[in-house]
Amino acid sequence: MKELILKNDKVQLGVLPELGASLSFLKYMTRNGNFRDILRPIDWYSRPDASSTALFPMIPFCGRIRGGSFVYFGITRKMAKNHMGIIDPIHGDGWKSTWKVQSQQDDKVVLTLKHNKNNGGFPFSYNAELIYSLQKTRLEIEMKITNPGHLPMPCGMGIHPFFVKTKDVELDFATQMVWSNESDPIFDKPYETPSTWQFQGGRPLKNAVFDTCFDGFDGKASILYPDTGITVNIEADNQFKHIVLYVPRGKNFFCLEPASNAINAFNLAANGIIGTGMKSIGPEQSMCGKLALEIHG
Repeated sequence: MKELILKNDKVQLGVLPELGASLSFLKYMTRNGNFRDILRPIDWYSRPDASSTALFPMIPFCGRIRGGSFVYFGITRKMAKNHMGIIDPIHGDGWKSTWKVQSQQDDKVVLTLKHNKNNGGFPFSYNAELIYSLQKTRLEIEMKITNPGHLPMPCGMGIHPFFVKTKDVELDFATQMVWSNESDPIFDKPYETPSTWQFQGGRPLKNAVFDTCFDGFDGKASILYPDTGITVNIEADNQFKHIVLYVPRGKNFFCLEPASNAINAFNLAANGIIGTGMKSIGPEQSMCGKLALEIHG
């Protein structure tokens, strides 16, 4: 499997076009001249897929399509499950696909994907573009989905990074509402974020367990590592009004995932629920989004 290396004086990362355009690692050079993992590196000794990498893109939707079907413009569309152990299709096709390298420089790579609905997966054809680039201590990510068909299509986008979890890591981000929590039976409408789930102003993660989609995300989040003095700032443009916090029990990582759409957005929107973040793009129209991870030490 080909691994593309992007680097500058402060940051290095590996890109895996054949493995869903995912990242194999993201490292930052500390003041003592050593590189430190910011994202959980891929485990090459297992049978790797995108879920075992450092980061993967979510295209053309984020989260689950519950039940594997949704209604769009009065027509029921179906999609088969796409990941072992999860009964619903999840996170789109991009992370399960081989991407084409359009261009590569020392600090930048442009990847493209053409999805044909006749080959299975998402029930609409689409073209996608993904750009990873380094600017000093900043990883910039640009995403684009284009509808090549003759009818409108629903879509969404986001990133799924696996941050290194330490015993004293702190999170700082603001939200207003909760769309879904996996231990919560409420999935048809959002509710106000409980005070115990608020991270605005900074809060240690400790042993908390989350699998929760929040709304009211303002595009800014910070991850603080007091033991090293490293801070990772997440910046996302206004496409990304949702953010998912995934913290599984007993693992050495956690995920903080800016997303354009809520969990199960296509079905919720079909039921008349507003604010899901589902986008509809017409023929030859595109949805674009920009995000960044900026590292300070």
